[in-house]
Amino acid sequence: MAATGKPTYEELERRIGELEKESFESNRADAALRESEAKYRLIAESTADVIAIMDMELRFTYVSPAIMRLRGFTVEEVMYQPLDRVLTPESYRLALAVYDEEMKLEASGTADPGRMRIVEVEEYTKDGSVIWVEAGLSFLRGGDGRPSGILMVSRDITARKRSEAEQILLAKTLRDSEAKFRSLVEYSLEGIMIIDMQGKLLFVNDIVVRALEAEDRAALIGRNMMEFIAPESVNDVVRDFMDVAQGNGGYLAQYYTIANSGKKLCVECIGKLITYEGVPADLISIRDVTSRKQAEEERRMLEERLNRAEKMEALGTLAGGVAHDLNNVLGIVVGYSELLLHEPGITSAMRSYLTSIKTGSEGAAAIVQDLLTLARRGVAGKTVLNLNALIRDSQNSPEFLKLLARHPSVKVRIDLESGLLNVSGSSVHLTKTIFNLMSNANEAMPNGGVLTVRTGNRYLDRPVHGYEEVREGDYVVLSVSDTGEGIPAADLKRIFEPFYTKKVMGRSGTGLGLSVVWGTVKDHDGYIDVESEEGKGSTFTIHLPASREDVAAGTAAVPMSEYMGKGESILVVDDVEGQRKLATRMLTKLNYRVESVASGEEAVAYLMDRPVDLMILDMIMDPGMDGLDTYRSVLAVRPGQKAIIVSGYSETDRVRAAQAAGAGAYVRKPYLMEALGLAVKKELGRNR
Repeated sequence: MAATGKPTYEELERRIGELEKESFESNRADAALRESEAKYRLIAESTADVIAIMDMELRFTYVSPAIMRLRGFTVEEVMYQPLDRVLTPESYRLALAVYDEEMKLEASGTADPGRMRIVEVEEYTKDGSVIWVEAGLSFLRGGDGRPSGILMVSRDITARKRSEAEQILLAKTLRDSEAKFRSLVEYSLEGIMIIDMQGKLLFVNDIVVRALEAEDRAALIGRNMMEFIAPESVNDVVRDFMDVAQGNGGYLAQYYTIANSGKKLCVECIGKLITYEGVPADLISIRDVTSRKQAEEERRMLEERLNRAEKMEALGTLAGGVAHDLNNVLGIVVGYSELLLHEPGITSAMRSYLTSIKTGSEGAAAIVQDLLTLARRGVAGKTVLNLNALIRDSQNSPEFLKLLARHPSVKVRIDLESGLLNVSGSSVHLTKTIFNLMSNANEAMPNGGVLTVRTGNRYLDRPVHGYEEVREGDYVVLSVSDTGEGIPAADLKRIFEPFYTKKVMGRSGTGLGLSVVWGTVKDHDGYIDVESEEGKGSTFTIHLPASREDVAAGTAAVPMSEYMGKGESILVVDDVEGQRKLATRMLTKLNYRVESVASGEEAVAYLMDRPVDLMILDMIMDPGMDGLDTYRSVLAVRPGQKAIIVSGYSETDRVRAAQAAGAGAYVRKPYLMEALGLAVKKELGRNR
């Protein structure tokens, strides 16, 4: 530039050239921009999606013509619509929240400038209806990179949303339906199980879990159903299952099942073929009818006993009349035979004839006595007896020795409990009963075997087999067993009927032996039970009420001074009042200070603030805690508490568990002073 400050010609010429160049490049850029803008506008206006641009105040600056297909509005109408008129209230709040989130993200300086946000919103159409729209949102940016507008690409997703809603509704309906039917299954009073065609358990409800005594459903699922079927029902189950598997319809049947504990149940099942989770399966509804079957069996047994009692009553009445008339006749025959035998001058042949007549008449008289036993109700002239003594007498009687002579291959075992309680009854009738049972056992072993006679004391508080109920108390037990042929099940029901016998008449007996036994047991207020198995033998067990009168001391009695107490305190726990009083009196007589309670709960309460030296604890107490539970609860209150366990039953696992917990001796009822006193003395002297 010249000193005068004016540009030279060359400078002006260069500047004009630069301006011309800049103008040319600007025109070319404008042309390219217009071309690009026309191209993208063509794309925007031709696509089915709606393309719109909003400024940073959320006002529309551009909307593509596709808005007409989407919402029914023209471009001009939409350009002047505020956003809250486009969107439903809930979608409008969503849009503002999204905008706010994106602006905060921009301010953080860490956002991706090319990011896109997808939202689903509801928009109003021109006719007032609502459609669902999926919108892709991104920022338009100026030269400085800051957001200058919002680009939005929208498409109609109403059909998809409706389909999703329908699917959700369908799923909910299915869930509700499944829940409803599951509730019906879960809370059903009947068991429900589903098994596949291999017998595998696919589903069980809680009723089945409890019936089979499983821990939970998982413990059953996958196991084979046949594991729980009793052997006698296996063939029936397989037959019915195969019928269902072959599409022959359903079935209604009764089976016996076995729970995990070994308990047998009778169940009534209704089975039907279904499709379960896409595979064929057997749906089985199960009802436990064990109680009903037991009730039916008990009713049948009661009816049989009633029929037998009525039959025996009628036969007894008949036998009484016949015996009365026969006695009159036999009295003459026997009497005159004896008179003639004492006449002088009787020839040996005549004496032989008269002796045979007298012997035969005496045999007939014995039969009459049996008939009188059947006819009599109640035994006259009862006295206090000991079965051990009667058994020894029978064992040494000429009749029994003759019986053994006829059966030399039969071995006899006698097992008599020492200290056996006495009974009140008829010596004649009980001796006859003992002999009849031993004779019957010998006759059952024509090829030899073992005859076993046992006695024992037992306390009964539950029914014995064949009786619905028994009188609770102390009993003397007599059992006669053989290892012979056994009694067929069909004959067991009739063995006590008069003249029903498999013996040879005139050689083995009259057929009245067991009828006499039955009548004698009944007259003595006792109970009789028979167990028999063909090929293995039979056992007849008699329970007779015990008597406390003139208790036998035993052959090796221990002096009472050996088990007298020193004033120690004892708590008797027994749910039967008579047993509590008996034990209290015995222990008091033995110089102990005795208190008693009627249950395990009372015992725990008593010992909370009153210690005792020893507990006498009954093992079986119903209802409430038994001896084991009581002792465990007592130990929590009185650690180291001494106790002895008593029960009318044989030693059990619970008795052994009580002893393992610290209890001492186990004493079987009935209470005997010597046995009880020795056990108490021993436990009191035991170091803990």
